[in-house]
Amino acid sequence: MRKMLFLLLSGAIFGACSSDKDRVPVFVKNVVMPPDSWVFAPGDGVTVSAEGFEADDEIMLEIHWQESAEGFAPEGYAKGVRGIVTVRSATSVTFLAPGHYPASTVRVLLLRRGRMMPLGKIRVANGTPKAEALYGISKSDTDETLIERIDLSTGGVTRVATLGIGRGIACAVGLPGSGWIYGVCSGSMAGFDLTMNYYDDFGYRNSLLAGHISDSSVGLISHDAGRLTLTTRSATRSPSPVPVSWQVPDEVVQTLAVQPFVRVGSDLLLAQRNADGTCAPLVLRVYGGAGPGEAVGADAMIPFWTVVASADEPEKRYQVGGYAVSAGGKTQLRLFNAAGDGAFSETLAEVPGTALSVTEYAPDKDSLEIYLLCEADGMRRIHVYDALKKTQRTLPGEFGCSEIVMAK
Repeated sequence: MRKMLFLLLSGAIFGACSSDKDRVPVFVKNVVMPPDSWVFAPGDGVTVSAEGFEADDEIMLEIHWQESAEGFAPEGYAKGVRGIVTVRSATSVTFLAPGHYPASTVRVLLLRRGRMMPLGKIRVANGTPKAEALYGISKSDTDETLIERIDLSTGGVTRVATLGIGRGIACAVGLPGSGWIYGVCSGSMAGFDLTMNYYDDFGYRNSLLAGHISDSSVGLISHDAGRLTLTTRSATRSPSPVPVSWQVPDEVVQTLAVQPFVRVGSDLLLAQRNADGTCAPLVLRVYGGAGPGEAVGADAMIPFWTVVASADEPEKRYQVGGYAVSAGGKTQLRLFNAAGDGAFSETLAEVPGTALSVTEYAPDKDSLEIYLLCEADGMRRIHVYDALKKTQRTLPGEFGCSEIVMAK
């Protein structure tokens, strides 16, 4: 009998401990969520009122969707999504409705020192990235940065966002499918979320250039103590590779043109603008080593990538690098032999004007379009060369942007 009583008492004690451990914490009281009938657009501010919020409280989101979306699973969920808090006080927290997901029901949780309290649910409209588009980036007269969508047929311009002073994007890179435009601002890695209309500073100080590393990652080249270092940021949750660095003299770094670098195989293609009126490629090899390419008299030099047919198997194509080289009021797209003697080879096309920015777009397997923003006689035009069809065209109208980028 005594043994039975002991077992019952022990079970009660351990059951109470387990119950205390599993009990949902209550951090705030009198929670008021937005009405169930409201449907937020991605990037809208969502305000939750309650008593007892603390300064270091965070918002976590569990996103569940049922409706199908192109390029997305018809049903699914995303957990562990950190909410972007914009305003906080002791009685309310405002965060941005999440983007990048189909129309969804979002469970909102309060995170405090490793434990979470459910606050309620909201509904959010479809926020999957739109079709890939061409964007122009420019500075306004008030030093704000303008981001505009450019129609590929009509050349029409639609304002997407106006970034405040100190919130610019240079060396812009669009990572397909990410919904972001990445770049550099005042030595930091910066980005603009096209689905949420949200600007972020990711840090990574001493940043110089950005560029594509793969279909799911963007690279950042920084400079410190006589070395250039490549850091990779993934658009997925996969771990980033270990940074790679090269010893490059400071006098060479000071000549680097602020343009997105291009990766071709294991090489990164950059460009130098020298004091003697020449420009030259600079090749950084991912597996070690760096060196200059052929210097040519030029006003501008911008790297790009394209594909060419294999000499042995014409039906197969492989990626190669090149540079848009501007001289005498004209710009030539010239292939570059990074693996060999570092010299230029075939000229693919020539367009009028001096190149300001270059971006690539492959709408389907039969097209690879290279877009060039060029300036001639005070006018800026966008020329397009299709590397597979060997055709050229020019978008209608003139443009005020200083940089273009393809993004989705």
